Amino acid sequence: PVMNTPANRTEWAELIVKEMSSASDPNDTRNRVFRILEMFDKCAANCSTPDEAHKMREMIIATILG
Repeated sequence: PVMNTPANRTEWAELIVKEMSSASDPNDTRNRVFRILEMFDKCAANCSTPDEAHKMREMIIATILG
């Protein structure tokens, strides 16, 4: 399934919750995490400056860790 790239902290949190609650077993969970991390990496790579990428990474990590 194609996932839209989240635009903000709330959308990242919703994506993570949705994906984890939809997982059917540990392998499915792992695969879903890998897809989310790939999206995260692509978002960071598309940032126009290192500072922007750093801020985006901090926002995502804060979302994941609460």
